[in-house]
Amino acid sequence: AKPDARSHHVVAYYFHTTQRCASCRAIEANAHEAIERGFAAELGDGRLEWKVVNLEVGDNAHFAKDFGLYTKSLVLVDEVAGKPAKWRNLEKVWQLLQDKPKFLEYVRRETRQFLDERS
Repeated sequence: AKPDARSHHVVAYYFHTTQRCASCRAIEANAHEAIERGFAAELGDGRLEWKVVNLEVGDNAHFAKDFGLYTKSLVLVDEVAGKPAKWRNLEKVWQLLQDKPKFLEYVRRETRQFLDERS
């Protein structure tokens, strides 16, 4: 039996701070495009969720410690009953920022692999 998508799903988080440069905004836009265009079915049925989180707002600072973040980051998190079971920081988004096709392919490949690993 498949687990309930609401209690077990993957969240693609884009973490940023209040101060945002053009590169940070481009990473967010490209990552969102890769997720939205590559995973419409998974987004639609709740297996995947996209969230943008400002680490400097409210009690969000814990995410930096939880996931070992040191800069703006795209992190895939397998959540079970609202708690992270495992996670992967897609660190190459910074390296691939200047090559949009490779950036999109990297995010889609990593997200597909992460989704496949949890099922």
